[in-house]
Order: sequence, then structure tokens, then C-alpha cells
Amino acid sequence: MKTQVPFFVIFACFIFCSFGLSSGYSSAFDDAITGQSDPPVIKNPQTPLYGSVELDIEEDLVLGSNTDKETLFYKVWDINADEQGNIYVLDAGAHCIRKYDKTGKYLQSLGRQGQGPGEFEMPIILALDKKTNIYVGEMVKIHMFDPKGTFVRKTVIPYFYMNFVPDGEGNFAISCRPMKEKGEKLVVNIVDSAGKTVKRIAEFPGLPVHETGTTVSHDYSSSIRLWAFGDRGFIFGHTPEYKFYIVDWTGKNILVFEKDEAAHPVTSKEKNRILKELFQNSAKAGYSWSKNTIEKMANLPKHRPFFDRIRVDDKGRIYIRKCKSVLDDSHMMEFDIFGNDGYFLYTTQLPFIPMAIKNGFLYHTTYSEETGMVKVIRYRIKNWDRLRFSR
Repeated sequence: MKTQVPFFVIFACFIFCSFGLSSGYSSAFDDAITGQSDPPVIKNPQTPLYGSVELDIEEDLVLGSNTDKETLFYKVWDINADEQGNIYVLDAGAHCIRKYDKTGKYLQSLGRQGQGPGEFEMPIILALDKKTNIYVGEMVKIHMFDPKGTFVRKTVIPYFYMNFVPDGEGNFAISCRPMKEKGEKLVVNIVDSAGKTVKRIAEFPGLPVHETGTTVSHDYSSSIRLWAFGDRGFIFGHTPEYKFYIVDWTGKNILVFEKDEAAHPVTSKEKNRILKELFQNSAKAGYSWSKNTIEKMANLPKHRPFFDRIRVDDKGRIYIRKCKSVLDDSHMMEFDIFGNDGYFLYTTQLPFIPMAIKNGFLYHTTYSEETGMVKVIRYRIKNWDRLRFSR
């Protein structure tokens, strides 16, 4: 039985959206845009073109069982889907990828625990390319399987990376912090199948290294978020700035867009919450750092990051999850939605961060502390076809 998912969202009238904007709104956007440069730079105002929208979703498919080994999940780290609707689930606890068809029928498993070809130790990232090759990322390694699930090769990156995007031709866009380089940097590189850097795309200030040789990450740490942008390339942004870059596979920046967003200064209550959690976690991990040492290592920013997630659907719409205050315990999450042309289209809210948005569906995973059951849930977006994907 399908279950309607409730939302607490300010709803924008679709009739208004369907008939377009008043000349006042269009003029405001035209005045704020610098589109004649190379690459074009879209400078969006604070207000979206089509207001706030409710994504009308309903539960469409549920995978998960404590008895059926084909849907017995342990620790789902990532989910993806291909153009045919096949679902790929990265179960880090089982050290494998499980593939299902669009009806939820189990098809196959890829990989297993180990250090050999096609084997994983700590798989955390799952990606597909335009040819439906399958990639599994762990620490410094990227494992490639062909669409039938046959292991092809392993790429070793000479540093820990945060995320990667494959181009289908053997190259990857990598967001990382190259520890061997001087200075604290966050960078985006294009690397080849041997892990060699082909081109550096961008460089931003990173986390400072404390005299102990350690960095401490927290909810307000600066980071680079990277995601695939269809067949055209990839998109990334540096979280202390509300600015995003779309780059093709030659390394050319083809579009920049930003939004006039007010910064939120970090309050003393937020600072105390973060430092308290860091101190408790370090003690649990066996470190005897003082609170002063942890505060220096945390290097808290003056304002919290503008965003902390990027998602892109198969229409090229870009979903930016805005960074919540650490004091905000509500379950709702705010997203800004941009078109594939960089224009600010909508705002919305969701009760979770989708792992993937494909073919009119959201993919999510849940865990029940009461039963210990892990579920993979697919939600259908009922108003998918009524959402604009560009200005």
C-alpha cells in the first residue's frame, strides 16, 4: 500500500508558475545577471523565480528484510539508479553492491570483502557513468565494474579524496585535500585511470593542520562538494561561499552561478555545542586533548557554511541543501533548486537528504533502532513533470 509522505512546506501555486512571472520578477533577475562573460556568471537574487514548491511524493518501493538475504542490508552508504530504473545499493556492512530491477527484483551482487581485484575493505561511494559502468570508492581506491558486473580495474589515488565523478572514458573529477602538498588546501582535480593528475580545476583554503599533525572536522568545517552534472561534466562548490561551478571534461568552466545569500554568524551557543561534541568524541576515541587544544584544532569559522550537499537530477536541476544550525533539531531540511541554466527556480523542504534523484524518484535509506532493520525506499515525485528545469 502506498503511503503519502507529509510535508511542512510553503506551497507555491503551480498555476502562477505555469503562466510565468510578472515583468517585475523578470526584470529583477535580468538586472542581477551577468551572462555575457565567458563562462557565463548567473548572479541570482535571494528570491526564487517561482517561489516555494512542495515536492508531492509518495512511497513507491521498499527494500529491506531481516530474513531475506537478498534484501538484508547492514550499512547502506549510497544508492544510485540507471536510466532503466535499476537500483544499485552500496552496503558497506556486507562489502558489496546489490543490484535490483525497477520492480525491486534482486538481480546480482558485485564485490566482496578483501583486498584483491573487485574486493573492498571500506566502500563508501557508489557512482555510475554514462555507459552504466559501476564505480565503488574507498579511501584512496576506485574500483570499476562493467555494466554486467565484471571487474575491470582499480585506480589508486595518491591521497584521500572526498568524492569523485567518473567521465566514462577512464578519467575522474576528484575533490580532495592533498596532504603531501605544502599548505592547507582543498582542491578539485581531474585524474586519469592511473590516478595521475591531468589538470587542477580549482583550489580553496582548507583546514589548518594543528601542531599535533591532526585536523578536526565538524559540521561547520569548510569543504568542497562535488557531483555529476549529467554527460556534460561535473559541478562543485566551496561551502563557505554560495557559488557553484559547472565544468566540462576538458576542464573548461562552462557556467558559474551564485546567490545573494546572507551569512549566518556562528553564535556562542553553536560554538559551545560543537566543541562539547568534539571533546566527547575525542575522549571516546582515546585522545586526551584539552578543551583549549580542541578549540584550536576546530578552527571554527566566523559564519556557518552556506550549504553542505549538492544533488543533481536527470533533468539537470540542481538541489542545494542549506546548512542548518547545529542547534536546529527539526527533521526538515531546506533546499534551493536551480535550473540546468543556473537560475534560482524554487525553494523546498524535505524530511531527508536524497541519496539520488533519478527518473522522477527520490532514493533514501532508513534504519530502525528498535528492529535493527535497514530499508531502501524509493519515493515517486507525483508533480515531477510540472516542475520547471530551466528559466
